[in-house]
Amino acid sequence: MSFPIHSNISQNDTEVLEKQWQEIQRRYEKEQRLLIQLEEAAKSHRAEHVAQKARKEVEAKARKEAERRRVMEKEEKKKRTLDYLQQL
Repeated sequence: MSFPIHSNISQNDTEVLEKQWQEIQRRYEKEQRLLIQLEEAAKSHRAEHVAQKARKEVEAKARKEAERRRVMEKEEKKKRTLDYLQQL
């Protein structure tokens, strides 16, 4: 024998609760999309930071190499000048 379950929640209350639940779900989904966008932005920012750091390192190495070549050329020119003067 089953007894009918009496609910203290009216049909109107049920509809209000359903609407509230749907609004909560929409907000949750929106927040999830925003979170994904934030994560992608953070990844992009980190990637740009790494790329910028790599560019700076490459530029520093290039400057160092250019300076080394200038010094070598200067030394070579000095050596040629001394050789020339010694031949006189």
